[in-house]
Amino acid sequence: MLFSDDVVYFWLAVSGLTARKANKLFAEFSPYDLWEKVGRTVTDKNLFGEKVYDTLLRYRNEDFLQRCMNSLSDRGISYVTRNKMPERLLQSEVDPPIMLYYRGDISLLSTDCMAIVGTRACSSYGRDAATRLATDLCAYNLTIVSGLATGIDAYAHRAVLKAGGKTIAVLGSGLDRVTPTTNVKLYEEILASGGLVVSEYAPNFEGMRYSFPERNRIISGLSIGTIVVEAGLKSGALITSSYAAEQNRYVFAVPGSILSSKSVGSNRLLYDGAIPALSAEDICDTVKLTAPKIEKISRAIQLDIFEQKIYNILQSGEESFDALVLK
Repeated sequence: MLFSDDVVYFWLAVSGLTARKANKLFAEFSPYDLWEKVGRTVTDKNLFGEKVYDTLLRYRNEDFLQRCMNSLSDRGISYVTRNKMPERLLQSEVDPPIMLYYRGDISLLSTDCMAIVGTRACSSYGRDAATRLATDLCAYNLTIVSGLATGIDAYAHRAVLKAGGKTIAVLGSGLDRVTPTTNVKLYEEILASGGLVVSEYAPNFEGMRYSFPERNRIISGLSIGTIVVEAGLKSGALITSSYAAEQNRYVFAVPGSILSSKSVGSNRLLYDGAIPALSAEDICDTVKLTAPKIEKISRAIQLDIFEQKIYNILQSGEESFDALVLK
């Protein structure tokens, strides 16, 4: 039976075929070619690997695939396959996923995005820098992308929520296995705010050592640029910045103290040619984005009797502190 490409991509993804292996196959075969090759000849096992081939053969059933789709829907999980992903995510350097599972507003994938990443064990300076940049970038209608990790990621997500902006969390685990568990509430707040949470891993997948660095290519791939706020020499944020460079995206770094171990990696990025992230305005000037005109809202300020007296005096002009006290 001939299925749509969408269904074939779903079949390939749930069978455990890796994105890297799939992209090599897609360079040579169409999705339907791959569907036809499973079960036709034993020699085609070599294309997929024996274990994946056996799973593909077992799952090559219309009723089974429909049950899988229905099960996801029942759990409030949707999916988008590569034939419906934005072009920037399909760039070969991104090593695009076969499919993304998601909860939330999938249209955010097609908006202008900026990634903010950094160390989990950040300093107060890193927290404040991430918060400031994420907040200010919302004024440029940028969607902020990060990884829902503790530290810089979480502060960036929370700042966007407080500012009333939009954010995307890219998980290194399945949607039903949020890591770390301390950020489950943040996960729920992102969804409640109209944001988006995505993962290329099956909903029940427990995050592994390899999966978090692997998902970083999607964080950078979705984004115009990546801002590294704080990063030690072995920070995963440096992996994201490396992916961004390979994908021909902008790489920004927040300058940090030369005395702080948490800024060694981000300062090294600057030394190697990253763009200093000094303000949201500078960042958006670099990527050629302009802030939309925001109508100023006049808010009445309630003054008590003493404040009102001071205000009345100052209306006639500046006064020195001593003169003000005398009046």
